[in-house]
Amino acid sequence: MISAPKINSSFAGPRALFDQSYIPPQILYRKNEEKALFSILKDSYIDGFCLNILYQGIQGIGKKVIINKVIRDLSLLNPELLNIRKAYIDCRDKNLEEIIISLLTEIGFHQNINFNFKSIINSNISDLWNIFKLTCKKADHNLLFVFNNIEHLKPEFIKKFLQYGKETNISLVSTGNQVLKSSTLDVLSEFDIKKKLNYFSYNELHDIIKQRISLTFKHEVDKELIEFITDLIFEHHVPVPGKGIEILRDLYPFLSKQVELNHLEIFEILQSQFETLQISDEFSMLSYISEAELLTIIYLDNLSNYFLKKSNFYITIKELKELYYVSCESINFEKSEEEFKHLITTLRNLGIINASRKNLIKNFRYFNENILNYNFYFMVINPQNLKHIVDAIFNKH
Repeated sequence: MISAPKINSSFAGPRALFDQSYIPPQILYRKNEEKALFSILKDSYIDGFCLNILYQGIQGIGKKVIINKVIRDLSLLNPELLNIRKAYIDCRDKNLEEIIISLLTEIGFHQNINFNFKSIINSNISDLWNIFKLTCKKADHNLLFVFNNIEHLKPEFIKKFLQYGKETNISLVSTGNQVLKSSTLDVLSEFDIKKKLNYFSYNELHDIIKQRISLTFKHEVDKELIEFITDLIFEHHVPVPGKGIEILRDLYPFLSKQVELNHLEIFEILQSQFETLQISDEFSMLSYISEAELLTIIYLDNLSNYFLKKSNFYITIKELKELYYVSCESINFEKSEEEFKHLITTLRNLGIINASRKNLIKNFRYFNENILNYNFYFMVINPQNLKHIVDAIFNKH
């Protein structure tokens, strides 16, 4: 899995995985979004007008990293001209009082104001709001508020901050889950710019995970493992980099020490990341397979043995067909191309195997009935679990 060390001038170490505010040297496949946000924010500060901007997208899709990089680049561009001071607030699990106090803390830090927080904490919401407004007015720099997970804030409070920003020329950049609460939808018209981030393709997500690995580890990591992680994310989650980073955090203790793990050990680690990989009803699968035709049971036995003996994550369509031929010959069953296609499609529908999106003969987004369109397949369930089920069925007979 691991080979010789490599030279990487952008190496960041574990910070590239575990630092929530880490910004990679290049944000892959988001150049247009990055350039657009940089341009509009720069113009707004130079020309003296404020903006309310909303970035929407499912958690882990990369909203915060774009915003953080743009704000950092703006701060480095011309600090004297732009004179920006930013305040980052995570709205998750915070009420209005906590958000205001967090803003006061951030602004006070930049203004060298020492608040009597014991007194402030005991203030009512009206007094807190007045203290906040007074503090903003006394600021001797341009303020920029970044509200993350804004869907957790009540719509009336969102409007309050947006309207106050317009009155005092304070820009507000927000991130929100793509599926906003219905009560929040009527607030959307209050934003000057709304941007939804699209999902990544297989190749794009693969490149992003590969980049983060390169930034974290000085040694090479097995390319099949990167492909397998990408396939599992497409199979069991949604194609966002955040999920890949979560997986790499779990694998970090082993990859950082260059511990040689076989694919079954890695599969055990990955199971905890996907609920659908944790077979909660093995009895139902046992019941289904026990009622299947003998050829199917023998084929599943050969398939599980293949993955238990091999030290790889994938099986080719050619190898799948060879296992089918071997299974047919063991019970003198007549080989059939259509029967083979039906068998693989059935196993895919059962959630036992699935087609990899890497190296497709054709660029299919979803599983196509013609299984020959896919070069590689991988096990969706742990092959060791499948082996136990098949053995239990054989022991009945």
